[in-house]
Amino acid sequence: MVEKNSEKALMDQIKSSKSVLVVIDVQNDFCDGKGFFSKEGRDLSRVHQMMPNLVSLLRKCRQVKMPIIFVRTFHSDWTNSPAWLMRGGGMAKKAPVCGPNSWGAEFYEVQPESEDYVVTKHRYSAFVGTDLDLILRSKGFKTILFAGVATNVCVETTLRDAFNHNYNVILVEDCCAAYSAEEHAGTLANVSKHFGIVTDSKALQEI
Repeated sequence: MVEKNSEKALMDQIKSSKSVLVVIDVQNDFCDGKGFFSKEGRDLSRVHQMMPNLVSLLRKCRQVKMPIIFVRTFHSDWTNSPAWLMRGGGMAKKAPVCGPNSWGAEFYEVQPESEDYVVTKHRYSAFVGTDLDLILRSKGFKTILFAGVATNVCVETTLRDAFNHNYNVILVEDCCAAYSAEEHAGTLANVSKHFGIVTDSKALQEI
């Protein structure tokens, strides 16, 4: 978490460079009680607890005209490889997750608006096989704020790739969720120690 005396430096970084909010994988299969992950026994309580914070952050970003990019996952026979299907001990073979045009792939409790951009990915990182880096570079973005699910998988993987692509990265920890407290905390430690800044939505009220 950003210390109180560091909040001004955080705001200076956001305001002095072109910043964008990237919201990752807030989709029914990952977040809804009727979705695939819930049926597989994942604990969605942390996802549901963070959603009001994410909704408020989206509202705030739109008020200050900060651009927003939504990232969604689609999985299909066109993009699944044998190695990819073995993730999670072969869980992906059990049932389709976030199939194109399926209910499970629809956004959960948030929706892109006309001025937002949507990136479709097929791997954990939103930089792999997508136009995300092209969009960021074309618009001159320097700093990326990250939100979404799961903190320790697609959010962290995309954040690490963003750092390796020379973007400043900020993780908004109460607008992200994992399926256990330990997994969430592990990413917070990794990011704050090695990759960027960890903050929360309260510290961003001044953007």
